[in-house]
Amino acid sequence: MNKGQTRIVVIEDQIMLRDLVTSLALSIPGVAVVGEAIDGREGLRLCEDVKPDLVIFDLLLPSLNGTEILRQFGKKNPKTRFIAISANFTPDSIRELLELGCHGIIAKSSSASKLTEGFKEVSEGGSYLCPMAASLLRESHLSRTQYGRRKGRLSNREREVLQAVAEGFSTKQIAEKLDVSVKTIEAHRANLMKKVNARSAVELTRCAYEMGIIELPTRYNHSSPEDRPRQI
Repeated sequence: MNKGQTRIVVIEDQIMLRDLVTSLALSIPGVAVVGEAIDGREGLRLCEDVKPDLVIFDLLLPSLNGTEILRQFGKKNPKTRFIAISANFTPDSIRELLELGCHGIIAKSSSASKLTEGFKEVSEGGSYLCPMAASLLRESHLSRTQYGRRKGRLSNREREVLQAVAEGFSTKQIAEKLDVSVKTIEAHRANLMKKVNARSAVELTRCAYEMGIIELPTRYNHSSPEDRPRQI
């Protein structure tokens, strides 16, 4: 964490909430929001470009979910701190976030004062669990489900392919998105089918939902040009 100014990136696909999060973050002395993104994959690229001190991300994002941003960017940038926000936390998703080193977990149902409290605590080097997240962990005794175990057996690329399949992209479209060959995606899909014991795209979608990779019903839409990620 920089001693002078905490540089923050906000990744959230709901425009109103993204604006609120940005506004609350900017209300904290010594904080600068250096970028915003509406899409998980673009958010990851933005983080790689600006190397922020703190990333505030939605758990369930289009294209690449927030857990994958934490997994991929956090591993290479251990000094960066992370706050996950969501309306869909489960005991398993919270456990996974903590295991991956997430520093703050805040429910979208939290008040603005709780959001600000969490942002401030993490930006100053601490950690923060909102009351709802703490309650889920106590009630679950940190139990791990069958789907949580399955998800742990998937590679980063397999999780990306699984999310894209669940979002309705074709094999050709996924290959173009990930800049690989169609045969490579076909191989990943075949491996996924075996690992999660699925026989169709519908069953893969169900598995993605149970693993916390997507939410149902889907709310992923093509964004307008003004909603593209921007560096500030």
